[in-house]
Amino acid sequence: MVRFAASLLLCLLLSTPAWATSFNASVDRKTISEQGSFTLILRYGAQAGFGSPDVSALQKDFHILNQQQSRKMSTVNGKTESYTDWVLTLTPKRTGSAVIPAIEYDGEKTEPITIDVRPVSEEVKAQQEKEFFFDIQVQEQSDYYVQQQILYSEKIYYSVAHDDASLTPLEVTDARVEALGDVRQYTTVIKGQRFGVYERHYAIYPEVSGELVIPGQRFQATVRDPYDRWGRGRQASLVSKPIKLMVKSIPDSYPQAPWLPASELTVQETFSTRPADWHQGEPVTRTITLVAKGLPGTQLPAVPVPDIAGVRYYPDQTDASDKVTDSGVEGTSVQSMALVPTASGELSLPEVRIPWWNTRKGQLEYAVLPAHTFDVAAAPGSQPQATAATDRSSEATATTTTTGQSSGRFSGLWPILFALSLLANILLIWLLLRKRNNAEQSDIKADNVSERQRWKALAEACRHGDPASIHAALLDWANAAQLQPQPITSLPQLAAVYQDAALQSALAELDALLFSGQGNSVYNAQNLLALLKSRQALQDGHQAQQSLYPL
Repeated sequence: MVRFAASLLLCLLLSTPAWATSFNASVDRKTISEQGSFTLILRYGAQAGFGSPDVSALQKDFHILNQQQSRKMSTVNGKTESYTDWVLTLTPKRTGSAVIPAIEYDGEKTEPITIDVRPVSEEVKAQQEKEFFFDIQVQEQSDYYVQQQILYSEKIYYSVAHDDASLTPLEVTDARVEALGDVRQYTTVIKGQRFGVYERHYAIYPEVSGELVIPGQRFQATVRDPYDRWGRGRQASLVSKPIKLMVKSIPDSYPQAPWLPASELTVQETFSTRPADWHQGEPVTRTITLVAKGLPGTQLPAVPVPDIAGVRYYPDQTDASDKVTDSGVEGTSVQSMALVPTASGELSLPEVRIPWWNTRKGQLEYAVLPAHTFDVAAAPGSQPQATAATDRSSEATATTTTTGQSSGRFSGLWPILFALSLLANILLIWLLLRKRNNAEQSDIKADNVSERQRWKALAEACRHGDPASIHAALLDWANAAQLQPQPITSLPQLAAVYQDAALQSALAELDALLFSGQGNSVYNAQNLLALLKSRQALQDGHQAQQSLYPL
């Protein structure tokens, strides 16, 4: 028996994962009234064994009304989900900010959560004798502006059992209304009396300046009558008071830029390659992230990027997303662009300033990306660029002198080298002719014809200037020319064949233009064609082959 127990314990230990398991905390709402209750969920991302988290630290700011534990394990489409929940019902001990501290379990800790506990208004206390009553709150501030987010919260308190509860949807003339989550239902206590609560939140965005009227909302329900044996009940209905606000237009002091009314706006940037590793002709992805509290991500504009000497920009698509809570909408816009240095040396990216209107302070502010200065290295295999006219002159003189010396020193060796090279070529051709049969020779001739045809098609596409046609014709020619054993399916793959910074830059420019979807952009296709002709002639090693690539 002892041996069996030991074996069982060993199996359990071996079956336990060695890596850390997630453990996090969440609440159903972060703003509650005094004596109100809310739910805290502690989730462990596996089947918990013995023991439970130590929650004694909660008793500093909260009463623990109830605590339950549940486990779940399910498999959907071959993916297994398993976790353990501890569900606690809490009520605050005081008004103000109350903190749910970090709670530890199995070596993992949750993040602290701050709860805003608000006192029950006198208006609510005065209505607690009613079976149903409204408590409506609108974000308070000195001024409201057009397109600004205005937070609206609505609570319906009830003290009697009822069925068929319904609320009219919130609709505001000349404003866009967005629900912040679903309707929540919970219980609270006011002066010792327990009430049920329906709660919902909205974000209101006024579209025009002037008076904004939030209409009264209607609530209806069927109150249960325990003395009615037919169970018909009676109808109850109430309407809230309308709310009027004055909305201001865009201030005259705001610059000529997209109107961004927000309570907070931040901007940051990242680069795919460390600045110390930047090289001429090699693209770098610059990612700019805008985060605004009070604005959806789709409303955030593209960050202006000025034209800079020595660099080309190719914008990518923008990703927009929203995070919705009771505190409103937090929008995020992630904008990426390809940045291609066209020259080596010092590269300066200027400061970028994004104007926005602080709705809390009622003033103009700027989100700023600081200026940067980078040192761009020359393209691999290229000659370093001179920085001054005197340096270029001296370099040219030195090169000329060196060339003259070389020609004098090695002039007598050239006939020998030429004869050896010619002999090696003749021998190679003879061996190839010996190995190949007539059918293979026919295929080679057909391939040459096909390559010439593909080149003519490429030249014609470049003449018309359509980037998509150039892209297709370029890949067709590259594969017909057999530039590498494997099929070439992309422009970056083709660029890797050529160790030429100018040609690589031209291919990167074409690829970025295609990826950006800007069909009306200008592209210098003749420059690309000339660079290809030059590099291919050098790669072939003889002048006669240039006839394949006429401009």
